[in-house]
Amino acid sequence: MVVPAQALKPGFPAKSGPRRSGRRVALLARYPERDRAMPTFISNHGMRMVEASLRCAELDGLELRIWDLEQASVGELAQEIIDFDPDVVGFSTYIWSFPFFVEVARLVKEDDPGRLIVFGGPSARPSMLNQAPFRAARGWVDALVINDGELTFSEIVASGDRSPQALAQVQGIALPASAGWMETPARPAVDLNEMPSPYAMDLVTHGGLAVLQTYRGCPFTCSFCEWGTLESPRRVRGVEELCREFDGMARQPVDGAILVDAGLNLNPHSFRNLREATQRHGFLENRNLICEVYPAKVKKEHIDFLGSIGQSLVGIGLQSFDNDVLAHVERSYDEARFEQTMYELKSVAAVAVEIILGLPGDSPENFRRSFERARSLPCALRVYHCVVLPSALMVRAPESDAMDYDPVTLKMRSCLGWTERLLQAECDFVTRCAQRDGGRSGQFFWIFPPPGGSY
Repeated sequence: MVVPAQALKPGFPAKSGPRRSGRRVALLARYPERDRAMPTFISNHGMRMVEASLRCAELDGLELRIWDLEQASVGELAQEIIDFDPDVVGFSTYIWSFPFFVEVARLVKEDDPGRLIVFGGPSARPSMLNQAPFRAARGWVDALVINDGELTFSEIVASGDRSPQALAQVQGIALPASAGWMETPARPAVDLNEMPSPYAMDLVTHGGLAVLQTYRGCPFTCSFCEWGTLESPRRVRGVEELCREFDGMARQPVDGAILVDAGLNLNPHSFRNLREATQRHGFLENRNLICEVYPAKVKKEHIDFLGSIGQSLVGIGLQSFDNDVLAHVERSYDEARFEQTMYELKSVAAVAVEIILGLPGDSPENFRRSFERARSLPCALRVYHCVVLPSALMVRAPESDAMDYDPVTLKMRSCLGWTERLLQAECDFVTRCAQRDGGRSGQFFWIFPPPGGSY
């Protein structure tokens, strides 16, 4: 469910009175609505990491309730939270859940302004709250957690003083201010080896795919992507810690794991640890692994690793076959190595090339060439509709990109190289191709089987 912009009610009264000091905490996350292009069930890992940190903090009086949502209505969910009567409410927000949670938070705050409302996740950014449909939410969202949230949220819950003055001393958050939002100094990147694992604690009891993370951040700074806005990865999860993670995953009915690192082959230290842990534990021997690779850095060791596990599904994020287009968004593409790498990967894994429709600086003609080139390859294809992410294009694109995008879904409507009419026409074209070729269409992307294949 996407809450329409007109449903967000402005004019909420300014917060007044003391904030609660108790430790009854509600944590919420919500899955996107299912469509034919969606993968299997994946845990809300960010929220579960926060939950694990809170449970390990040994805070006196902590009473924690989790809402791990699929389907819900704004009014019913808000009433459930109000009935629980929390002191602090934390929402894990993504582009699909942000509008929904803004409205839920409004109702919960309206019931008792003394409750602290905290937004975390990739969409919890001042740039997102400054979008016209959400500006009024400054009246009921008390804090945004920026980047790593485990220690930040635990510190907020641990404190008995949650006044704006006290919160201003917490690293890694943004607070409402008269002219928008005030950011506190950044919190140093966490050491994943020191973070409690929701899998080791048996907090994740669903099936589907487990979420595997060996490091955070990315060495690249592609402007359409939020990974590169994080600190470049230095601290990586150790072998022993990964084995304990595998132990917890193996106790659940999961089909395998999705690696949410920026890439399997972008951090040599983390890859070596993952390979050793996999060999030692055997968790992936008869299970799936979904991961991304950066094609120019694929080596024999990566090919051998992917061939050693049950079933590998590898995404190659090219975004475009045109280097001029890629240079505009701070990316590059090695034409000479690409096909050789793709065929090497295909020898051990199912492979999908990934391109983006509607990138600033691209054009319908250039995109069509990339699309046709991708469809000629003996692998699957994923086409993503360009979205203006809060820590990426929304704050990093130059004015000359002339972006116009939906302020709720963040899907690009027009930009440099694309009129609204031409972008919509190309979306319609890709949808027709998916229908013709046995692919699947979703809200944000399309997937195509290999030529002559099927899903």
